[in-house]
Amino acid sequence: MTGNKFSFDARPGRQSPHRRRYATVDRTHVLKRRLLAAGMTAWQLADLLGVHEHQIDLEELPELPVRVLLELARRLDLNPADLMAGTDELFERPRQRDVLDRRRPGAARDALTLITALAHADGPMTADGIAAALLWPGQRLDLALEHARAHPDTGGALVLRHVPPDGYTATARLDVLRPDQAEAIAGRKNPRPDIRGPIQPVEAEVLLRVWVDGGIDTADAAQRQALDDLTAADMVARGDIIDVLPDNVAYSLRMLSEPSPPTDTPHVAVR
Repeated sequence: MTGNKFSFDARPGRQSPHRRRYATVDRTHVLKRRLLAAGMTAWQLADLLGVHEHQIDLEELPELPVRVLLELARRLDLNPADLMAGTDELFERPRQRDVLDRRRPGAARDALTLITALAHADGPMTADGIAAALLWPGQRLDLALEHARAHPDTGGALVLRHVPPDGYTATARLDVLRPDQAEAIAGRKNPRPDIRGPIQPVEAEVLLRVWVDGGIDTADAAQRQALDDLTAADMVARGDIIDVLPDNVAYSLRMLSEPSPPTDTPHVAVR
């Protein structure tokens, strides 16, 4: 076929200008046959598509707008994946709603939606915040949370985490990688610097001083260093006048205020 981009010299010992692989040459033959069947030259097809003739080439197709690729596939009765290598799976992917709808309506699908939403969030969210964002009633959210806790594999690589006192987030599962793999990926022995081991005695003293007095003995070098370490780990919030413990730290140390006893509790006299 002369006068178009798809012609090439097939004499022995000659290679295509771009050293095309066999699969690419095979697809070129398909295009040639479709053009012949359609009774068009590459120039005529390019004119119909609004592009230059040299762009109707397997090397140039990835640079064309999607609308041109789709129109080219339509005119030659081809699947768009036939025009671009490596796109077969892409064009076979179902729509987003089809993916979600493969799970029957109920707690299982809601749990997946919940974990996905938490993965998109900037940080932990409360149950009320999640329900408001997803427009779910409280009972529906409770069922989704319960299912996510009971089935850790619901979110695939992600799992639901409780962030005290009343937050939730989604993080990577810890039971997929071996310890040495996790360390190699993280590049350090402690891949989560916000997760600490047991606190040291001087750190415990600093936490108590911050809780009771709002500060430390600044003349004590050990306390100053411990305060810097705790601050770096987000276990102490520094202030201009006093330092404080974040709510999640106070909760984990059981330093939050106890709820007041009910006022209508009957008084029992002791004889």
